[in-house]
Amino acid sequence: MSAKLNLVFALMATMLVIPPFGQPAFGQAGAPLPQDKTVVVLGQTLHYWDVGSGPIMVLVHGLGSRKENDWGRAVGPLSQKYHVIAPDQLGFGQSDKPVIDYNIQTYVDFLNEFLHELKIEKATLVGESLGGWISALYTLEASTDKRMVPVERLVLVDAAGLQQDKPIPDLNPSTLAAQRKVLEVVFYNSSWVTDDLVKKDLAERIHSNISYTVHSILSNPALASERLDGKLGGIHVPTLVIWGKQDALLPIASGERYSKEIAGAKFVTVDQCGHVPPVEKIAEFVAAVEDFAK
Repeated sequence: MSAKLNLVFALMATMLVIPPFGQPAFGQAGAPLPQDKTVVVLGQTLHYWDVGSGPIMVLVHGLGSRKENDWGRAVGPLSQKYHVIAPDQLGFGQSDKPVIDYNIQTYVDFLNEFLHELKIEKATLVGESLGGWISALYTLEASTDKRMVPVERLVLVDAAGLQQDKPIPDLNPSTLAAQRKVLEVVFYNSSWVTDDLVKKDLAERIHSNISYTVHSILSNPALASERLDGKLGGIHVPTLVIWGKQDALLPIASGERYSKEIAGAKFVTVDQCGHVPPVEKIAEFVAAVEDFAK
């Protein structure tokens, strides 16, 4: 298998959370989402949510996504017990989208500077898909770098970052057919994938102008050296691995590898669920996180 093909496979979870779900689905019983705040990090303006009180929990979304998509259903319940912070990562959502060569270290650096700007002294990181890769690499580096904000706990949700050998769909869709294929892989329950949702998500994707960011990440040769294979033994904080049993994008075997290679990690699987437990199985996701982080 070519190195280029392996690289693309390793990134599959990155984009999986493409705006795959229309914003109205994320409200909790009609409750409004938090108001955006902004902060300048390394000269770039990042949008984020900051809500709740208690131990700090930072939610890191996936490639092709934004905070509303990955965390819109979870932010309300989690903020009842935690001080929840959820950024739109650089190049996504409402945050600035500079024309740079994006890689995982880019996001680790921005996450650290973001936490410093908000004067956060320690945090639990919760990463979905690409966000899981970023959060795991951040945790590895923070264990030896005193310039980084310490990680108290780590939650990996259908995380990217390990080498894969399973073919994947086009993760940077520009047509309705390609957008539908991605959504059909992301969700276990096909009732999510309606014609209306496919159109709304593609329209949002085009409007938010994220295609360059996604292409830059997926085609960056540096990513091959940033995979986490053989490195997970360096994570020594309490870790929860959550995985959709029917994840067709990143199969459950990846979750098993994460849980086995991180000493003491707790592994929770969610039945009848695809790649996005915080969306498709919100109650189970919140319960697992709260039980782990209490």
